[in-house]
Amino acid sequence: MKLKRIARLAVVAGLLAVMLCMAVSALATTYVGQDPPASWAEKDVLKLTAIPIPYNDAALLEVGGKSMLIDGGFCGRCYDLRDELTRLGHPGHVDVLFNTHPHEDHIGAVAYMLRYGWLTADEFISCFSKNYSGEDNWQQDTVHYLGMAGVPYVQLENGETRDFGGAKLEFFWYPQAKDANARSCQLKITFGERSVLMMADATRIAQEYYYKNTDAALLKADILKYPHHAYNFMLNELLEKIDPDYVYITNKKDKTPDTNKQLKRRKIPFNHTTIGPITMVTDGTDWYIHQTKGALW
Repeated sequence: MKLKRIARLAVVAGLLAVMLCMAVSALATTYVGQDPPASWAEKDVLKLTAIPIPYNDAALLEVGGKSMLIDGGFCGRCYDLRDELTRLGHPGHVDVLFNTHPHEDHIGAVAYMLRYGWLTADEFISCFSKNYSGEDNWQQDTVHYLGMAGVPYVQLENGETRDFGGAKLEFFWYPQAKDANARSCQLKITFGERSVLMMADATRIAQEYYYKNTDAALLKADILKYPHHAYNFMLNELLEKIDPDYVYITNKKDKTPDTNKQLKRRKIPFNHTTIGPITMVTDGTDWYIHQTKGALW
């Protein structure tokens, strides 16, 4: 009898846990076009800022007193990136530099800031080896400037998970891909119940790989950084699997007509970074997303 009673209690506890999770999810809201309330100044939050460098990827992650620069844009934009990091309260130093792949539009400005002594970090992380060589790659220059700046190079493992200021970071990629874009590192950021999926320059072949081979829970995210500057609209089946509340695109609006139509059909709010910086803040339950219009250049 006691065993049956314990079993019944376990079932009830399990149902209550499921109901509680459903209630939390139901209460979670994504507010687009709004700044967080003043009371959030006292909260532990995660902040992701998409930096408005045209046709480039650059974003700053801040959480739990930690900072990570995700990619960095063309070398010719190193002055702009330096000024933007200063505006965001990180003049000359971040805890981690993360590069999704060593193409100039994702690493050039970081490489030059390291060269001129404008930027340091506790470590540089990438899914590519230090001696990687491939088309249009900036790997050897970056490695050289990291050495000059005394920043250690750490190669990630596929599927690696890290705790970062209370956020969970998950890194994964398509290992058999033959070019750097298709092999670029994907990053899932989770804080509390909320998440971001940053898809770097994942090409169509890589998107098909993720759709067929990646666990749905890993792909599901509230916010999506659209892959490869939205030069081509992404695989519809993958977009359905991610099911985002909001999408941001690292390109100009008039350069992404097919993507704009795809997202409008699905009634997914979206913004282009070239209009101005996009600030995304969550307390682990709600998202507040706001774009400051007026690009810096």
